[in-house]
Amino acid sequence: MRPHVELIQAEDLCWHAAELYGGEGRVRQRNLSYDEENGAASTRLHFDSAWHRPAGYHNADVEWFVMDGAVKLGDRLLGKGAYFRAPAGLWVPEISVQAGSEILLFREYGDWGFTAAKGNRDKFVPRGGNTVSDEPGELTVVDTSRMEWMPNVYEGDTQRFLKLKLLYLDPASPDDNNTGFVTMLAWAPPGWSDNRMVHHPVFEEAYSLDGHLVYNFGTLDAGTYFFRPARVKHGHFVAGEEKGWTGFFRLDGSLVNWITVNERVIVEGDAVNYDPVTEAPVIAGIPVRSRSTGEWDLDGW
Repeated sequence: MRPHVELIQAEDLCWHAAELYGGEGRVRQRNLSYDEENGAASTRLHFDSAWHRPAGYHNADVEWFVMDGAVKLGDRLLGKGAYFRAPAGLWVPEISVQAGSEILLFREYGDWGFTAAKGNRDKFVPRGGNTVSDEPGELTVVDTSRMEWMPNVYEGDTQRFLKLKLLYLDPASPDDNNTGFVTMLAWAPPGWSDNRMVHHPVFEEAYSLDGHLVYNFGTLDAGTYFFRPARVKHGHFVAGEEKGWTGFFRLDGSLVNWITVNERVIVEGDAVNYDPVTEAPVIAGIPVRSRSTGEWDLDGW
């Protein structure tokens, strides 16, 4: 399983050789979140040179989001803001990436394995599926720059000013207990706020693209990331006054908001053999955090 990560700044993380098996070119990778049990990962890639890989098949469900630069997927040219998803085992056309490009790459239920196709597409039967449903898998390609922001479909009045762009929705049936994966962009307009605490029955991860959003774990500035397992409370949101906040979101099910008001956390006791000011204990379950996100403000919990 993946650890609770909240918050890390991508610039704090070291570079690794990118897990892009079967391609040619120089690519570096920062690991935002990693599941050592099944190989799933969330990463940020920098292409030091032009990179190319032939058509073939991924071991995992794979999603790419172009933060900067250009990607050619088959005969489609994808620029900044483009997104594509390929389910595991689906035939994917050849990919070429422009030098200097910045990509968010996500894997689910599989490692970095890739098998190059040995012939043209007509000789292969696409065998991809979806993470949850039994529907045939398809290649999803979206240009987010051409999409309109839509109202938040997950909640009513309090969060009505939040805007979304839905990039992918697993076609899971209602009997699947809301376990179909969801990928989207979210925008909180300038000055937006919500003083409630919420938690969800699904995991939630986000990479901050622009602006800033203050909440109980810190501030989401550009380049910050979190991976939050199900049932972790978070909230008291305030978006920046200048341009709000924009982020890339992934969830492993429908986003149901369970709401808590009048939230209180009280930890009391008498120190026996330590200074309660300089050697105070931390609350159990503090998530992974990187240095530039700052010290914990435990009084705010």
